[in-house]
Amino acid sequence: MNLKLNFHPEFCQDTLCHSDTALRCGLDNRCPPDLLHNLGRLSVLLGDIRQSLKLPAGALKINSGFRAEVLNAKVGGVPHSQHCLGLAADVVCPEFGCAYELAAAIAQLPCEFDQLILEFGKWVHVSIAPFDQIPRRECLSIFSKDEGYLEGIVKR
Repeated sequence: MNLKLNFHPEFCQDTLCHSDTALRCGLDNRCPPDLLHNLGRLSVLLGDIRQSLKLPAGALKINSGFRAEVLNAKVGGVPHSQHCLGLAADVVCPEFGCAYELAAAIAQLPCEFDQLILEFGKWVHVSIAPFDQIPRRECLSIFSKDEGYLEGIVKR
């Protein structure tokens, strides 16, 4: 696959691969070359979201972007997480509002996300579909592992 790598300047590879946990634990969290096209497409989606919501530069904060498998296990991520493929980021935007408000606003945008998940009322997981798949625009909420995923962006 010979795709042009295109990153939004604000959501560069270094930003999407940064992990305090990886640094603290001495883990390599660089995105492998064969997944960089995914990370670039995710970067563009995040830039589109920031622009569509008219957020100032730096307002949309990345809590977690790409995760190497070892890091994903360390932070308790689900096996086969979209993060490990460079397809997902967890974001917050205190300037915009709480995680619910951010998720509800993103859900209304015409952007082509694959999944939008309000996670534990604290952050928003946003992902892109793999290159050869149509984005599902699936909206979910999760508040506890016992309860599991709920359809839609749910306010609690």
